[in-house]
Amino acid sequence: MRVLITRPEAEAQMLQQALQACGITADCAPLLAIRIHRDVPLPLDGVAALLFTSANGVRAFAANAARRDFSVFAVGEASAAAARAAGFADVQAAGGDVDSLAALVQA
Repeated sequence: MRVLITRPEAEAQMLQQALQACGITADCAPLLAIRIHRDVPLPLDGVAALLFTSANGVRAFAANAARRDFSVFAVGEASAAAARAAGFADVQAAGGDVDSLAALVQA
């Protein structure tokens, strides 16, 4: 089997290695590049929690804010792991889609 990976470069390379370890030939052709802008002012007054839909979103937030005292709701385990790695302690992961994230926050 041969597959084409279109994820951003860093994620594509990790997936390519995992697939190759399983005997699957994988070519990478990223369709977008993640560029984190720094020194972006984030209005955090009154914010009770953060919702992340990607590990890249976690990394962008972490690059622009020192605070790690928020509760974090992550769409899935990859974004939750990124939040924990960024220093957030109160992290909950949903089932991997927007509906499960909304249900987790509502609960």
